[in-house]
Amino acid sequence: HSLYPPRVVCSSTCYRAETDTGREPWGLYRVHQFTKVEMFGVTAAERGTESEELLAEFLGLQKEIFSELGLHYRVLDMPTEELGLPAYRKFDIEAWMPGRGKYGEVREDLGRGGKQPQNSRR
Repeated sequence: HSLYPPRVVCSSTCYRAETDTGREPWGLYRVHQFTKVEMFGVTAAERGTESEELLAEFLGLQKEIFSELGLHYRVLDMPTEELGLPAYRKFDIEAWMPGRGKYGEVREDLGRGGKQPQNSRR
């Protein structure tokens, strides 16, 4: 097991100020309080593929977790129009939510510029 690239996991409780109106703008639902787990990694740029490899590793770990939890999920490779700066690639993971009768986002994985994939879980 390599110590490089360095990987860090952080957890935090987050709060949103907006009020729940029951509407879902852009198909998104919002909750007022949630726990977020973020995975960070910093890569070198020696071969030019390190950042993409680390992003794939993070995505693989999350798929393994959702599978072991027995959740129905799907992975969406988001189009470039959905990316904010400085992201170069984004995967959303949606889980089936029986109470809502549809899939809802539970994860996003971002490949950021500067060779730093960033991942956050809601």
